[in-house]
Amino acid sequence: MTAPFCRALYASLILCILFSSKLHAQTVDAGSIVGKVVCGYQAWFNCYGDGSPVQSWRHWNPGVYMSSDVKPKPGNVTFEIYPDIQEYTSDQLYQTGLGPLGDGRPARLFSSYPEKTINQHFAWMQQHGIDGVAVQRFYAGLDDLVFKYSRDTIHVRIKEAAEKYGRIFYMMYDFSGMTVAKFEALKADWKDNLVGSQKLTSSSSYAHQDGKPVICLWGLGFTHVDGTAAQCLELINWFKAQGCYVIGGTPTHWRRGINDSKPGFEETYAAYDMISPWTVGRYSLPVEVDVFMDSLLIPDLEWCDTRGIDYQPVIFPGFGWSNWNGGAPNAFPRREGTFLWHQAYNVRTLNIPSAYIAMFDEYDEGTAIAPAADSYLSVPTDQYFLTYSADGTYIAPDFYMRLAGEITRMIKKEIPVSSQLHTKYSEGPVYFRTSVETGYDAMPDWLNTVDQTSKLTNVSGPASGAKPFCALSTANAKTGTRAIKFEGTDQSSVASYAYMKVFDVNIPVSTDSWLSFRTFPENELSRHCTIDLIMTDGSTLRDSGAEDEDGVSMHPGASHGILNEWSETSCNIGSWLAGKTIDRILIAFDYGPDAGDFRCYFDDIAVFKKQIISGTHDPSHANTILSLTSYPNPTTTGMVAIDLSGMNISGNVDIQISNASGQQMRRQNIPIENPFEINMQGWPGGVYLVTVHNGQQVAVGKIVYCP
Repeated sequence: MTAPFCRALYASLILCILFSSKLHAQTVDAGSIVGKVVCGYQAWFNCYGDGSPVQSWRHWNPGVYMSSDVKPKPGNVTFEIYPDIQEYTSDQLYQTGLGPLGDGRPARLFSSYPEKTINQHFAWMQQHGIDGVAVQRFYAGLDDLVFKYSRDTIHVRIKEAAEKYGRIFYMMYDFSGMTVAKFEALKADWKDNLVGSQKLTSSSSYAHQDGKPVICLWGLGFTHVDGTAAQCLELINWFKAQGCYVIGGTPTHWRRGINDSKPGFEETYAAYDMISPWTVGRYSLPVEVDVFMDSLLIPDLEWCDTRGIDYQPVIFPGFGWSNWNGGAPNAFPRREGTFLWHQAYNVRTLNIPSAYIAMFDEYDEGTAIAPAADSYLSVPTDQYFLTYSADGTYIAPDFYMRLAGEITRMIKKEIPVSSQLHTKYSEGPVYFRTSVETGYDAMPDWLNTVDQTSKLTNVSGPASGAKPFCALSTANAKTGTRAIKFEGTDQSSVASYAYMKVFDVNIPVSTDSWLSFRTFPENELSRHCTIDLIMTDGSTLRDSGAEDEDGVSMHPGASHGILNEWSETSCNIGSWLAGKTIDRILIAFDYGPDAGDFRCYFDDIAVFKKQIISGTHDPSHANTILSLTSYPNPTTTGMVAIDLSGMNISGNVDIQISNASGQQMRRQNIPIENPFEINMQGWPGGVYLVTVHNGQQVAVGKIVYCP
């Protein structure tokens, strides 16, 4: 067996996949836009030093041309959601002037300009079954030729990425800030530039309908957009004369010509081949979603059907722009994904075959579905940003991409219609983590509540006769300003215990599942306060025989933590509970020999997969986590190249791989080179989860094998 072959064989253990199915890996048919679900794609973020001719920060904050001095910093940011940066390699990220993230990582941001970043975005779309994108082109800003050159370059890279990953795309002109005087220049831009020199519409991935290239004109008829009905109609007809299928991004109230729509535009709107009314920020409460359907969606659809015009509803996950334009943080809550699903369900029940999700990467206005911060641990500590868990339930960074894939399949009738959201909040490697920071994190489902499986015995609260206190407190915290305070009085030196339920979860346990948390016990008795888990079958962590990394029993009868210091407890719970499912997370006190008061604080609770040998850093605290970049991914041949940029691989590394159900497949300690190739031929098709560890850093990733 040759050395290269051995390296390839061993390396195949390493992949941590971009989860998907064979269906997702297929190329999307670009021959029609009807029957597709697409996302808006801005691709407008720049960082100084990203190689772009723009040479400034852009859209993360205003920036200054040819200067790195004015970086995003507290009070000088224009985006609402902080992106999740774990999947980006170090050469894709740029240092900001913001403070460190809650878990200690430096606050860095990606640029949309590099080819590598655009490819990554389209790989995510492929992995999650998102059909493609409508690419935003703000013509009002193209008088700046440097900016225009940058945008043109990005659009060509989008074309190439769409072809590479089998997604569709089409261009969308946004008329915001544009005058009628520029209509002729816009026509030339389409004909000579986008169609001519860039040859976008000649791409095998460019969306067509009835043999015609698709173009969207967004904004004509809005009260804030220039142009009379006749001037706008002439422009629409010009594009149709060029052989285009024209989508109209219309005002919400286009049909009646009121509110956000100018009156007298009915003939103009009737000239479109497809109408796509803007809805972002138009409703927030669940009841308003249904009122919108009855009062606007259904009449809009009927109007279009009678005229032979296609219809593309716009749905959005939530909205907020407090960092950019003022207003309340989390102004239009995502409601743990149910808000977006509710809109999609209404679209499906009306048998509308198409939809537009606003947006893929709109971190500015808080409508992004691309990976975003999951908790306070993933955002800068000196500036507010929205996280996906802001509504109080743990939501993983990739949740909304997975949700968008499920929505796509439901609208396309590939899965049954359902009014209930079934997309899992997390599929790992992190299943739950919280620092209990209000507005950022998963919050307790119960406060001061004894678990139903246990009777409060010889333990009272800090006040005589009351129950133990188990709730949020600002008196002490490891991360942020809040922790969970657990205090009471042990009234017996024979048998005393209190098991308080705190979090309602549904987490599968595999052999590489870990629990970690931090505690601050204020006296010796407080060291008998710890975390317990209740499984769906009624079994418990405390009675499983589990031990932490130091060999200390996880039962509260054993002492945990260091007096008057924050310390961390980690336990490979999968060694005792694999195959079970965690139903509830408890905070417990259980100790017989002594009596007296106890008070202990809990922070940074996490349940996650850790596919590395014991005695290493905890990947729930992501300052040690890097990303495995692999290509092609998904793979059909079984041959995959792995890039570990940013990891020190000068010596041996530990490599471990498991299948999607958590079964450990293999573990090796070997030398590798970067990049390296693995051979998965002969392996069963599916998703493989991999971790590489060099003793100081952890790299994780996912790979889909579709033989």
